Amino acid sequence: MSANGETLIGALSPTPGVDAYLGIPFAEPPTGKLRWRAPVAFVGRDSERSATDFAPACMQSPRILDWYRGMAERFGASRSVFPDLAVSEDCLYLNVWAPRERRGERLPVLVFFHGGSNRSGWSFEPNYHGHRLAAQGAVVVTIAYRLGVFGFFSHPELAGEPAQANFGLWDQLAALRWVQRHIAAFGGDRGRVTLFGESAGGGDIAALMLSPTAHGLMHRAIIQSGGDFGWAGIRTLEAEQQRGVALARALDIDQPPDLAALRDIDAGRLLEVAERVFSEHYHAPVVDGVIVTGPLRQQLATADWPLQQLIIGTNAEETYSDEQRGADEAAIDAAVVSAVVLNTDAVRAELRSTPDAATALNRLGTADSMLCPAQQLATAVALGRRQVWTYLFSRVREGAAAARLRAYHGAELPYVFGTHDDWLPTVAVDRRITREMMQSWVTFAATGTPEGEHLPSWPRHRPDIEPRMLRFDAITGPIAPPEAALCTIYRERTAASPSQN
Repeated sequence: MSANGETLIGALSPTPGVDAYLGIPFAEPPTGKLRWRAPVAFVGRDSERSATDFAPACMQSPRILDWYRGMAERFGASRSVFPDLAVSEDCLYLNVWAPRERRGERLPVLVFFHGGSNRSGWSFEPNYHGHRLAAQGAVVVTIAYRLGVFGFFSHPELAGEPAQANFGLWDQLAALRWVQRHIAAFGGDRGRVTLFGESAGGGDIAALMLSPTAHGLMHRAIIQSGGDFGWAGIRTLEAEQQRGVALARALDIDQPPDLAALRDIDAGRLLEVAERVFSEHYHAPVVDGVIVTGPLRQQLATADWPLQQLIIGTNAEETYSDEQRGADEAAIDAAVVSAVVLNTDAVRAELRSTPDAATALNRLGTADSMLCPAQQLATAVALGRRQVWTYLFSRVREGAAAARLRAYHGAELPYVFGTHDDWLPTVAVDRRITREMMQSWVTFAATGTPEGEHLPSWPRHRPDIEPRMLRFDAITGPIAPPEAALCTIYRERTAASPSQN
């Protein structure tokens, strides 16, 4: 296989008939003078390149690794099932899984953006290996992008440069350009590129699918449990630049380093200081005037988007924690006050009908951060004359550990990729849902609709009629979207938000 002017030596995947090409560079290392610049396309230097091992993950703390280890422990496995993670600032690599036999036709392409709050996560987490999904009839690509202070950062001295912020998004665009140049060599159809991503990865896709910079690079999108998408206001470039000033002061309060000096600081030290100073900061895209051109409603009003069709969905208990079962009414009141949008007396009154505090807190957190904004984005995109489908994932696996976690944030990922960890209780129902989700995702990438023979009937999201969505569960089928009262309040409050008008 040839890419970047090099012959790639791949490997057999665990799924027969699917080849894996791992650790393929798509940009030059973003280090030294290339730190906080738009990525530079990689130029091959060798005749051959081994593509049998994953490259290091982008610079990050071990927060996601610790989450995985904690999950394994909760299900009775050892934390050691997840080895230590190698990280590096030289991390702009991607992975490709491709069916070996294609019968002459080009296959749809699925490009995955990992989650992790744009400050952690990696393209080869165990649940993101694409061999089983590729076996359904697609070329699957998982990509890396700069994280945290390396990828979501700005500084006043960057003013006037082509890329002033959103470096993680610039990396994603660079990976998509690589796909356009090289995916045909793997059997992929560059005219049918579907982006799919979870959590922050889904939020980043929401930014790109409306961006003029992504025209010709993507066609369809699947957003799984994405962020709030900016209905309450997207951060400004000026605010991001002031974070750069704050970082410099944290490094040396007497003589804050300028941008050139910041580029020379050791990546490990930069990460350590940034993790401490911005520990509560969510690294979301900002309005840079290039990729993110303005407030969300302004972007939606143009209707000149790369996006053609959309699937968007939420898990039933995105924010549930059984540790909150003993919470009282005061905890619920405090959560309402701190909610981004759903912080009104009407919300508090609606939650009073909930039998226990943990469930009430999840209703609020899931609705405020994911369910209601996703429904609102689905409606806005449908009004822009795009076809949209929505879903709710509510499957809870068997066993006491799963019952305590419910349909948690990220629970759908092993079903989408068919990568159920050995320590996760997986029975016939889970395998059936896995087939439904994998085949629906690939069918959507191939045809622009998730419906097909032997697949669940999935109603389109229609803003002119009573909305319906597909629930993936022990019984998969159409339902009315949950939390109608909370989402009505959400819609009314964001419509009145000055930052979006």
